[in-house]
Amino acid sequence: MNKLSGLQGQIYRHLPGVIAVLVAIWLLSPFIKIDRADYAQGKVLVYRLALGLMIMIMMLGKMGFDLFFPQGIARPVSNTKSVIFLLLGILLLAFVVYIIIQAGSLFMASYPDTSEFNR
Repeated sequence: MNKLSGLQGQIYRHLPGVIAVLVAIWLLSPFIKIDRADYAQGKVLVYRLALGLMIMIMMLGKMGFDLFFPQGIARPVSNTKSVIFLLLGILLLAFVVYIIIQAGSLFMASYPDTSEFNR
């Protein structure tokens, strides 16, 4: 019975972080593939992107703080947490670079050709 309550306590302790990451993933999901049809919802999508990235960066910062400054004296930090922290940081960086490249290519595709005006 004591083991069950300990497991339940761990689940409740990690539940807010898991919910925050799931909400951030839901907010960022439209940006996997974005095209001109999404221009009409541009303002809403910008807010979704900002809020989703803010949540992901805050969760990455919280995870880094928990990893580098563990509570308790000489409490070891598992290698799994370190690997997950590095992977999450790399994935977040790759996603931001992907969004910037995608936005740039979408801008360049919609930018008018000025070579006709120079003649």
